[in-house]
Amino acid sequence: MCLMVYLATSRDLPWRAAPELCVQDVEDSRQAVRQWFTLPTVRFIGAHTGCSCGFPHVIAEEPIDYHDGMFRGGTDRDADLSSVRALLNLFREHVSVSSEVQVYPVWDGEEGVRPKGTIELQLDALQPETFFFNQGFFYRILAPAKQEAS
Repeated sequence: MCLMVYLATSRDLPWRAAPELCVQDVEDSRQAVRQWFTLPTVRFIGAHTGCSCGFPHVIAEEPIDYHDGMFRGGTDRDADLSSVRALLNLFREHVSVSSEVQVYPVWDGEEGVRPKGTIELQLDALQPETFFFNQGFFYRILAPAKQEAS
């Protein structure tokens, strides 16, 4: 079974195909995933693996935090990091314009399953080396909070 990552944005998200990241339309058999998003443009995001399994992820019923060494020893860690960097850059492209993107990483065939919960992350806090998905949780990636002038 493969991890499938779906990304929603407020503006167009053109298809792209690169070794580390692809952006594609949501296949007809997976359209149920659209019900979870409030932003209008929804795409499938593939990693270097073609599916989304190349994005580091864990399976848990509650969100867990990164701990040192969590993904050490993976056979494709360099390729995974290339995919994560490309994904974070894609987030930046859209968050800089609309202040939010939404992401749902879910097992293939479970696109219609209600998310386990919502995780909100500030874009400026995301680092490729420590970024991973808690499978089945809905993500809101938000623009950095504006600091008030003193």
